[in-house]
Amino acid sequence: MIGVIYWSGTGNTEQMAQAVAEGIKAAGQEVEVKSVSEVSVDDAAAYEKLALGCADMGAEQLE
Repeated sequence: MIGVIYWSGTGNTEQMAQAVAEGIKAAGQEVEVKSVSEVSVDDAAAYEKLALGCADMGAEQLE
């Protein structure tokens, strides 16, 4: 299973995480989408693959 884990300040990154997950599903793969606050280190390590997303702030600095 592929994990899509994100942190979203305004909701934009969450929307992108959902779009990435739809692409993964369309490719015939199993996927779970979770906010970083819902995932432990052990949870993340259990995925076969990860896609990570985070927001940027201010002068396009990644947080």
